[in-house]
Amino acid sequence: MDDLELDLPTGALIAGDAATVFADARPLVEGLPAGRFPARLTGPDLEVRLGEAEPVEWSELPAFATPSGYAALLDAASLAEYTDLGDEPVDEFELLAERFGAQDAARFQDVLALRGRAGSAALRLGRDAAGAVCRIALRFTADGR
Repeated sequence: MDDLELDLPTGALIAGDAATVFADARPLVEGLPAGRFPARLTGPDLEVRLGEAEPVEWSELPAFATPSGYAALLDAASLAEYTDLGDEPVDEFELLAERFGAQDAARFQDVLALRGRAGSAALRLGRDAAGAVCRIALRFTADGR
């Protein structure tokens, strides 16, 4: 799928289970470049390219729970439009799940999501030679790490 993109107007990335992202979610990564970036499936990963540089090192952030089996990426600016702004899980998740069909990844209301399995998922950050994040990879994990 070549039509996937991640919008990062503020460069503050939120990641979590697509069904349980709440209005009070906080970014896992801040200070990313602002803009719209291409994403694609690369094996089990959903990879977002933040620039042309190739990563010279990778680091992994702590895993997060994915009880619905869907992991989502979105910018902090998109959170209010995606959530109910209350204490309940987002209704929009049902619409996102409908959009998947036979796809492994989909986009809905500036949310980029990967379908996997209930359990956990983690983000890996690829850094270029200057230390800037140039790739984001989202992957479901086998053991919650």
